[in-house]
Amino acid sequence: MIIGLFLSFIAFLAYLFITQANVEQVSYIKGCNSDNVLTVYCNFQNPEDLAAMPDDENILVSEFGAIIPLSPMNIAGRFSLLNTKSGNRHILEINRGKDRWGSDDCERNSFIFSPHGIDINQRISGSHQLAVVNHMPNETIEMFELIQNDGQWSLLWNGCIAAPPHGYFNDVALKTDGSFFVSQMYDKETSLLKLAVLDSTKGHTGYVYHWTKENGFKKVINTDGAFPNGVELSDDEESLFVNYAFGNKTSKYNFKSKKIEANFNINGIPDNITIDGDYLWVGGQDHSGLDSLIYCGAFAHEIFEDPEVNQCPLPFAAYKLNQSDLSLVEAFEYSNTVMGAATVALSLNKKLYFGTYHGDRIASVDLTKE
Repeated sequence: MIIGLFLSFIAFLAYLFITQANVEQVSYIKGCNSDNVLTVYCNFQNPEDLAAMPDDENILVSEFGAIIPLSPMNIAGRFSLLNTKSGNRHILEINRGKDRWGSDDCERNSFIFSPHGIDINQRISGSHQLAVVNHMPNETIEMFELIQNDGQWSLLWNGCIAAPPHGYFNDVALKTDGSFFVSQMYDKETSLLKLAVLDSTKGHTGYVYHWTKENGFKKVINTDGAFPNGVELSDDEESLFVNYAFGNKTSKYNFKSKKIEANFNINGIPDNITIDGDYLWVGGQDHSGLDSLIYCGAFAHEIFEDPEVNQCPLPFAAYKLNQSDLSLVEAFEYSNTVMGAATVALSLNKKLYFGTYHGDRIASVDLTKE
């Protein structure tokens, strides 16, 4: 019986490899050097998500660690800034505030975080709020106020919200009233094998929550899909944009009709979303979920011959979409270059910045030259 299950598992992995893998596009990345297209900024730890700071000069970086089951354990990360003028990295200082933006039953004894998706928004009061999906020591949403003194930025911790027992979050989108939307990827106890099956079948794995201080977490009707990933809120707060990683699509959800009203489909994995005026930028990996597992995930150490090579080399893309109907405006695709596996594309000052969940660098491209 056990041997039969093992052979079935091996056969299933072989099937996935044949039908989904995209290995012919992989090349190793060594060193940290720019090329004639991409400028790289190094010494980051998995800069998975990016958000523009209020000064439009600095970018807040979520330096991701790792999460189970894609890693044997949770790994700590940190928050930093990329100064777009100097190209320098700066670690953000964190101070304790008054717990005013979280829930009464969530408390922290340390400032050890494993940050994932982030969002910055200006509250009705005028304060700039940062929300963070966090995986250590427990699954939470962490709330900070952005503080600037003498030109220097720091974070003031203002509370947290504990996830439901089965909660496994990816990205967060803030409203001006301090409530937020968060993507529930899948149930926390889902195994790596089951994830591989779900990636193949495209079945629903999760949905989007709306959290308010008064009512806690409430599921947003009609947001079920295959691995909800990046979420972003329109500036008028009438629409929510959701990436479904296993579903290979970006969707526009209308709060009035409570329905999905538009979709944009891609061949790869849509990850994070950023707002750019009337447009969206969707950052994503131009490959399959199995490729991620093989070359950037659980099996990566068996593939890479050089232990010093820690960049996920897989191809990536950024899609500029109209907010109104998710029609494609422009696409940027990259492979065999100085960075791989981008998770986010952020437009700032006529440059497009890319982050990754597996690498030590952020990259930028000059949009005036593309």
